[in-house]
Amino acid sequence: MKKQTNNLRWKANLMSVSNDEVDADDRPKVTRKKVRDIFYQDIGITAQEKYLSKQDKTEVIRRIKVRWDKSITEKDSGIQIDSIDYNIERIYTNVDTREMELSLSYVN
Repeated sequence: MKKQTNNLRWKANLMSVSNDEVDADDRPKVTRKKVRDIFYQDIGITAQEKYLSKQDKTEVIRRIKVRWDKSITEKDSGIQIDSIDYNIERIYTNVDTREMELSLSYVN
């Protein structure tokens, strides 16, 4: 019997977030550019995660698990799943299994 070892079966877009540009009223304009595809596994949100995110005045909508990538940061990276953009609120890295858990919230 085969054992499935790769549970990262869904595909999302890793986005680069920058606010270098300004609009006509000299306000910073946030731009998102696709860096590459990234495979993920959807994991559930715990009650503790929801509680802690409410204290930080954010609302975590989704948690995903991806392969460990040092270039992914909360400030400069974002995720796009099914044409919906998400900000990364928290990153938990598990070095032993070489995986990262990303807590995502909607872009305002």
